[in-house]
Amino acid sequence: MTDTELLLFHYLRAGLWGCTPPAACPSPCDDGQWRQLFALACRQAVAGIVADGIARGGARPGGELWQQWVLYLMHLEQVNSRLDGYGQRLLALLRAEGMTGEVVKGAAVARFYPEPLHRCYGDIDIVVTGGWPALPAALRRRGIAFYYESGDIVADDIGPHLDGSPTPPGAHRCRAEFHPRYEQLYNPIAAARLRRIAEGRQEQNALPGPGSAEFALACIVLHLRRHVLSYGIGLKQVCDVAVMARRANVNAQSLAALLRHLGAWRFGKALLSFIDAYLACPGEPPLAPLPPTKATACLYSVFMGDGYTLKAEREDSGRQLPAPLRIIRNALFWLRRSLRLFSLMPAEAFFFMASKTADKLRVKN
Repeated sequence: MTDTELLLFHYLRAGLWGCTPPAACPSPCDDGQWRQLFALACRQAVAGIVADGIARGGARPGGELWQQWVLYLMHLEQVNSRLDGYGQRLLALLRAEGMTGEVVKGAAVARFYPEPLHRCYGDIDIVVTGGWPALPAALRRRGIAFYYESGDIVADDIGPHLDGSPTPPGAHRCRAEFHPRYEQLYNPIAAARLRRIAEGRQEQNALPGPGSAEFALACIVLHLRRHVLSYGIGLKQVCDVAVMARRANVNAQSLAALLRHLGAWRFGKALLSFIDAYLACPGEPPLAPLPPTKATACLYSVFMGDGYTLKAEREDSGRQLPAPLRIIRNALFWLRRSLRLFSLMPAEAFFFMASKTADKLRVKN
């Protein structure tokens, strides 16, 4: 762990749990270190939470950088307020068209943070729980442009359709994603189980379903696992799991039973162990039933090494390659990644590789 990463986790814990950083917490000694911390926090999409942690301590960056950080917080607050409003208005639109839906992921988790508007924003994610086939026609009637992406329906700039005026130049364009399911799983057995639970026709009636904190948290864990398996993911979603596990009145036994049923408990234990090791809430018992292991170190390398940039880096580096070389390069990458993460998610990694192979065969035919 680098000195900058050590500082990141110190201030991230303070921001997540609303506590004062411990006296033993080191502080950057010059503007260069503060700038490195700000850059890393931005890359990990946790700059707002880190700023909250810094504000609770005694040390501050220099005036210009701290002003930049405060302006960034104001930007987060403005955009998150807009996104919250748009999400509710989209749900109202669905109801008016005879459909039902639920805002999930980031917007639904933010309320568990000490400062909800300081969570780095993303898309508006809505699971359409009733009336999915009618959604395209409903969006067309409202004049909302959309396209299909991996089975979802995406509207790239939803603001003008809801506000009645164009998005101002330079302003954030709010993207809405409509999903027909709570989460995509490569393992067909687990996917069928999740679908039955979501539809209320599960084999084990004791398992929590939609509307419960355990089901919502399990879906976030499954979503995070999918990104870990593909191109990686950063700390923002890890923080989501941490605050939900601590603040959403989650029943640990019910969550474990649900993740076992969905084939994700091995990954879930490693993720909770990572949170215990790096994002622990002061004075609270551990979340995970085991100490840090090699799996914890593997997740550290994914979160801090791959982060949110691996996909863009690979696409940029592969853009100039001939198609046959690009296909071979990607195949080797997916194979190595599946093998690297197999111990954390054996069934999902196997079916992930099978899915990638099937996709290439379909394209070829």
